[in-house]
Amino acid sequence: MTELSKGRYELKAPTSVEAGLVEVSLKKSAKAPADAQIYRVEGEHSAKELVEKALESPDGAPTPAWAHAAGGAGRTAPGKTGFAAQILGPATTFSTPRPAKKRTRSPTPRTEESPRSRSPARRMARSRPPTPRITAGAPKEYRFTSTGLEAGTNRLTYDNKGEQAHHVVAFPFREGATLEQVKRTFISEGEPKGPTPVDFERSQGTVITDGGTKIVTDLELERGRYALVCFISDRKGGPPHVAKGMIAEAKIK
Repeated sequence: MTELSKGRYELKAPTSVEAGLVEVSLKKSAKAPADAQIYRVEGEHSAKELVEKALESPDGAPTPAWAHAAGGAGRTAPGKTGFAAQILGPATTFSTPRPAKKRTRSPTPRTEESPRSRSPARRMARSRPPTPRITAGAPKEYRFTSTGLEAGTNRLTYDNKGEQAHHVVAFPFREGATLEQVKRTFISEGEPKGPTPVDFERSQGTVITDGGTKIVTDLELERGRYALVCFISDRKGGPPHVAKGMIAEAKIK
């Protein structure tokens, strides 16, 4: 991924890959952190339509029934390489390079064509997942659980067991902050005034995944306390999931 000019990015990707267990690597030279979000598209819809109807729609707007968040490599710092491993079925997908706080206008199409996906799927199912794990949508839709997270690079399993699309953004607590203060910051309207209880600049996160999707990805964390937050809305629209209680604290040792 390279930055062509301010606000314009280019993501180079293969035009097709074999369906099944795939590894996604995001190598970037852009100056700001970014991720590479993959979308699965049902029916005949263009990349431009995906951008207009899904990526650049107003906050809280419904998600088109034909657009599905299918994984990808999460927030990646300049000079680093983002990683994800996941199963992709035969479908048309669009891979969108996204700066950390912006949305792009330049998706790159990719098409998964091979029907030979069963063998890699079975290998992934049999393989022992990494110890670190973040689960979304279980035991309740708007809840997170986490186990085994440690300081450093965590190659973890991010498992969305809910029915709605979710992602995880991890914000480090500032010294002395409480979870209640963090909650109030994220559900209040308007820009926060004064010092915030979390460090926005050092946040880390995964891409968005539809319910029932599991990926293996990297999340680099430091020692301390983190708030795990989801800002995605339901497919039918509405408030972000953090407003429905989808925020949890994780202690990193």
